Amino acid sequence: MNDIFAEINKIRFAVTGTPLSDEDINNFQANLIENGYSQLPDEVITFLKKYNGFLFENRCIWGISPKQKYQYDIIGENNLAENPTPKDLTLLGETETTYIGWYKSTNSYSMIDKYDFSVIHTFDNFQNAVRYLLKIDD
Repeated sequence: MNDIFAEINKIRFAVTGTPLSDEDINNFQANLIENGYSQLPDEVITFLKKYNGFLFENRCIWGISPKQKYQYDIIGENNLAENPTPKDLTLLGETETTYIGWYKSTNSYSMIDKYDFSVIHTFDNFQNAVRYLLKIDD
């Protein structure tokens, strides 16, 4: 994850959420379950601890809003998704036309069309999905 952190730090004019405590993360994971979603994997939690969401141009990775300080909250945005999501899918962010989501059953990440929820690309780790979402070249 340090590689993606270094690359993200180079992006000027990006907006991130405020740092989170372990208590905030634990409460969030419990809230995910209460809302019918799966707890997120460690690599996503590591990203959220560092950035608690990320917004640049029309690309966004949602954060956790324990005190309503970050505009795009993962649970809130999942609840607002216009298409019903499969039970094992948790949406994590978006562009104008796609979502980035995590499938618990396969422990994979996908770029998903917002309009018909078809899978466009699948990644085996969060770092590669974020690189794709943010258009960070290898």
